[in-house]
Formats: sequence, structure tokens, C-alpha cells
Amino acid sequence: MSQVRVRLKHQITIPTRIAEAAHIKPNDMLEVAFANGVVTLVPVNRKARKESAMAYAGIARGLWGQTTAEIEADLNGGRDTWER
Repeated sequence: MSQVRVRLKHQITIPTRIAEAAHIKPNDMLEVAFANGVVTLVPVNRKARKESAMAYAGIARGLWGQTTAEIEADLNGGRDTWER
């Protein structure tokens, strides 16, 4: 574990090998949080990518109907419009 010194204006320098491993570059924005005695730095652009695919589960629920019969009828109606 690396140690850093907090400067007079509460500034720190992230060690090069850690910054490179975390893909942190100059002018990147970091979100700083403090919880349960732990300070964390999270790159802002990385937060969006952390979203799980399961976050999208069920977003289309009810779009084609509420029951299996309604969904099947909607699918069959769409299939009738296809060119063959």
C-alpha cells in the first residue's frame, strides 16, 4: 500500500503506478467520498460504466402487452407486415 502526504492546501499526489493502473490522466475528474472512516476516489467517467446489465432487466415490461396472449397477438400482428 502506498502512502502520500497531504499538502498545505489538502492536495495529494497519486503515485504514478497507481494512476496508470487506474487509467487516471491529467484533468480527469474524480469523485471524492468519505464513509466509515475511508476516503475513496472514483473517476467520474467510470461511474457510468459500472452499471450492471441487470439494471436494464424489465424495462420493456408491458410494452407488447400484459398477458402471454396479448404479447403473442402483438408479435403475430407485426409478423404479418413483413415482406416475404
